[in-house]
Amino acid sequence: MSLRTELIDAFNDGHIGNGIGFTRQDVISFFPNSSPNYTGCFLSNSEMRTGQHSPTYKHFTVRVARGVYRIHPAALQARMQERALLTFVSRVPG
Repeated sequence: MSLRTELIDAFNDGHIGNGIGFTRQDVISFFPNSSPNYTGCFLSNSEMRTGQHSPTYKHFTVRVARGVYRIHPAALQARMQERALLTFVSRVPG
């Protein structure tokens, strides 16, 4: 399982963050076997707005403040559907 998938699962399952977002330190603490430099770079490179310099990363986080991130709703939805936690999504007309 990739770090991306593990992070999204940890967030969905309530093991990391506060239900709205998470901090860089949350990620470092949750993945103690990964280098803090690696997890910090991972978050920066996965960021949707500023991580565009890293084309090999799937951009799925949104930085809301220094060291504070959210997972993009589309990434949360996709992973929840993969895990069969979410089976139906209705769209609001608009």
